[in-house]
Amino acid sequence: MQRELKIVLDGSSAPGMLQKCEIIKSVDTTGMACPYPSFESVKAMSLLNNDSNNANGCIEIITDSEESAFKSIPSICQKRTWQFLVLEEVKGLWRIRIKK
Repeated sequence: MQRELKIVLDGSSAPGMLQKCEIIKSVDTTGMACPYPSFESVKAMSLLNNDSNNANGCIEIITDSEESAFKSIPSICQKRTWQFLVLEEVKGLWRIRIKK
């Protein structure tokens, strides 16, 4: 049974748009301290952006780093004009969906 994901930060052009996007790649960065989840998100996006078949999909970063979920990854997305959605799965665990 899938848990209810709560939107905690939405940096997309349409509220909740990324909530139902097709996840092309999921990267689990739990246990990694900031800034490593950010590095992994940029690396995953570069792979996604190079494959035109994945133009409508998004990547998902799983993190237990509050700094990464609320500051570093959203900041990178804003600088690169990527859309993002931060979802809280349980207290202290976030799923961040990113789309170009």
